[in-house]
Amino acid sequence: SAAPQERYCTRFMAYRLVEKGSQALAYAQFRPIYPPRIKELIVSFITSNGGKFNQMVDVACGSGQSTFDMAGCFNTVHGIDISQEQVNQARKKCKELKHENVEFRTGSAEDLPFEDESMDLVTCAEALHWFDFNKFYAEVDRILKPKGVLAAYGYGFPEPKHPICGALLTHFIWDTLKGCWADRIKYIASNYRDLELPYSKSERHDFYVDTAMKLPDAIGFISSWSAYQRYCELNPGSTALSDLERDLHKELGYDVPKELVDATINYPVFILLAQKP
Repeated sequence: SAAPQERYCTRFMAYRLVEKGSQALAYAQFRPIYPPRIKELIVSFITSNGGKFNQMVDVACGSGQSTFDMAGCFNTVHGIDISQEQVNQARKKCKELKHENVEFRTGSAEDLPFEDESMDLVTCAEALHWFDFNKFYAEVDRILKPKGVLAAYGYGFPEPKHPICGALLTHFIWDTLKGCWADRIKYIASNYRDLELPYSKSERHDFYVDTAMKLPDAIGFISSWSAYQRYCELNPGSTALSDLERDLHKELGYDVPKELVDATINYPVFILLAQKP
């Protein structure tokens, strides 16, 4: 059942596809910072179902934001990503944070480089929808210990509080960028309601976070979407994003410099949890 709406100010995030090298730094800059409730729900599910906290892996870890969130809960934490650039960013951040129990490596979600029944938890943040489900679930089942847990979570599409701004953004996402989204973005659009984890003992939670940002930050966030980058490739010289910024500025306070305009956005956050027998 859906959890009560919760509010939590974070920095804005970028939807992540598989990055080209130049995008890894931007992904680290526009990193998704998940609210503490995500970790709390994972820990509660493990504890209440007799799981352990020895070793875990964060699959498609990117530059490590969700990986670091779990560092204080497990003896050993692994992060794995297909992008070497992402792993480089994660390792750099790991040194800065001085997490001695966290390590990062490159690898595929469909061929995880870990021993059988070695993990107490497998997580994937904003990534499950890109995987080959059958191959990934088979690998998860192989590396999870009995009573091990799989947790998949993410953010849905942003929902501006201002109704007209919401309509403008919806038009931009689904009309302007039509044909530029990868097919599997449909799973994000439905907040993973069309996905099922491979074990019967499972639950899901849904809540909202408020993401505080100014208008230029919101536009920078949108410009990082892979669909928008694809749109620019197909429509060089397009002013669609600057037009959106102008229209949002008009609705949110045209008499205020755009750098000061509050463009706080609501995000739906969802998490699916399941335990191996």
